[in-house]
Amino acid sequence: MKLIKNIMVLVFMVTLLLLAVSCVPPQQMEETPVMGEEEGRVVFSITDAAANMSAVTSVMVTVDSVRVHSATEGWLTVSSEPQTFDLLKLKAEGSQELLADVTLKEGTYQQLRLDISKVVVVDADGEHEAKLPSGELKIVGDLEVKANSTSTATFDFIADESLHITGNGEYILAPVVQLETKTDAEVEVKADQKVEVKAGKTKASVKVGMDAEGNVGVGIGIPAKAKVSIAQGKVKVEGGLALGKEKQEEDNASAEAEIEVGASY
Repeated sequence: MKLIKNIMVLVFMVTLLLLAVSCVPPQQMEETPVMGEEEGRVVFSITDAAANMSAVTSVMVTVDSVRVHSATEGWLTVSSEPQTFDLLKLKAEGSQELLADVTLKEGTYQQLRLDISKVVVVDADGEHEAKLPSGELKIVGDLEVKANSTSTATFDFIADESLHITGNGEYILAPVVQLETKTDAEVEVKADQKVEVKAGKTKASVKVGMDAEGNVGVGIGIPAKAKVSIAQGKVKVEGGLALGKEKQEEDNASAEAEIEVGASY
């Protein structure tokens, strides 16, 4: 009889324990990466602040990877998952969308790179795959990462300056991008992957373009009124209006010098 009572007491205690455990709410997943002592958080985002383009309803850009470079670490891949963004939708919403949310070692990263594999333009006639002079968009910038702090890097594609059309209706996307980096930022990444940067100190702000040969730099690109064509898989500009590699190297060197001066303050 005593054994039966002991068993009944044990069953009662186990039942109470199970009920107590079931009432404890599950722990929420971490919304931000965990930073080490010598690491900082970096949020990479993409947006579009272009003017309306009446004939085009969508510009879909697929980014395969995001990378950063420093003198000490070399090239680091911060995202290798292909993501597709509609630049005109981002413009209409006035929003930024997440590219990557990572932790990096503290220090200064002097170059940022997007690898773009595909661009699809939608107009009244349907979908058209646009030609890229180069899928590698490498920007000389200044991304500073501080320990236990948040930095941001925003790639603002200016679609109406980037998109060109040939005489026979083929589209060319030669990206024109405003890169802005911030330190000591307050960032909210929402459930729909939208990014809101609430505060921060601007570290660098640079506008770059891409020419017909795929060179990227300050002050170069394909002028809006240039006559363009696609021949043998390459972008051509009539009249030599596109700025070339020599100008790119000169402006990149100037941008790097400005970054070094700014970093000394």
